[in-house]
Amino acid sequence: MNGTPTVFADGVIDVHVANGAARITLGAVTGQKDAKAEPSGTLVVPVMQLPALAKVLAEVTRQVEQRAREAMAQQQQKAAAPAEADQVAGAFRFNG
Repeated sequence: MNGTPTVFADGVIDVHVANGAARITLGAVTGQKDAKAEPSGTLVVPVMQLPALAKVLAEVTRQVEQRAREAMAQQQQKAAAPAEADQVAGAFRFNG
């Protein structure tokens, strides 16, 4: 680890913009059924940097969707030809 805090979030609870900064309250749902998201951290971004952050997140989303489509196509091909060797799908890193 590089010493920076890691925050898990599976959603956004609130966004507050004031004084040139967007304060994005991130939330995570616990394993309980019908649980409400609890705040897990706050991301503070200068308003002028929001477009750049949104662009990076959109690109990462595009790449994840593309890899999911490729994996689905590969699984369909595997189902059609089960004699092929199994491949393990790995993680990837986006450095915008």
